[in-house]
Amino acid sequence: MKQVDLGIARMAHVLWESELEEMVQKHRKTIHLTSHEDCELGLWLHGEGIRELYHLDPVRRLVGVHEQFHQAADRLVSMISMGAEENIEREMNRVRGLSRDIVYFITEAELDYLEHKPLSDFSAHPFKSFIHRLFNIHLPDPGEIEKRGVLEVSHARLMHLRWSRQLLRAFQHWGKDASLESSDLCSVGIWIHEVGLKHKEIIDIVQELDDRHQLFHTKAEETIRLLRRKNFRRSEELFNEVTNLGREVLYLLTRIELLLLQSGEVDSPINILKHP
Repeated sequence: MKQVDLGIARMAHVLWESELEEMVQKHRKTIHLTSHEDCELGLWLHGEGIRELYHLDPVRRLVGVHEQFHQAADRLVSMISMGAEENIEREMNRVRGLSRDIVYFITEAELDYLEHKPLSDFSAHPFKSFIHRLFNIHLPDPGEIEKRGVLEVSHARLMHLRWSRQLLRAFQHWGKDASLESSDLCSVGIWIHEVGLKHKEIIDIVQELDDRHQLFHTKAEETIRLLRRKNFRRSEELFNEVTNLGREVLYLLTRIELLLLQSGEVDSPINILKHP
């Protein structure tokens, strides 16, 4: 199983969800819905994904969440067909939440796969330099970023998840040994300010990412402060907010990655699939 298969599965899902969003916004009453086993992600999950990556906990959890997503999508289409306007936005919000969970679990699977794969296996792989940067301790210098390379978006996305996992461990240990960094100095912040905001054609979604990302860091810092003061109830509430914001950051990075690929602004290391 190649790492790029996970990226293709992630892109396929976001493309499919975009069609649902368009259906709701334009009040279209017809859409071709596949089952959770027949869409691009489902085919991967119930084919190669199950056979080769089911040992990864995120992949096992992804199977159930993906099925729930399709169930919610089916309900959404039925509501639109029946004109049940009062329930459409509620169900669309459920679809959005499940979609963010899906992107999160796929990203977890990507990171777990990379962390347990010997680097020597990537010696002739198009992701080689990216893999080595991912497992390097220091952050990439802004001047070294390939400003037109979609790999840098994936690097920022996976580094964000690694940092989120460190925050979870800190939360479990009452904030001890937590390493907090500025929102401008982490991989996502560097990408936003050195690369993302210079892409005028996607400026709106990059600015949305910047807002969500800054709020993620602000609430993460407050969570650690509350833990160290032993204010466990409020710290748990805030940590749940941080978790949701973290998933939003991963989702927005995936949307940006897809937009850059579709625009032709960057060369893709994968063959982007047809619209599902």
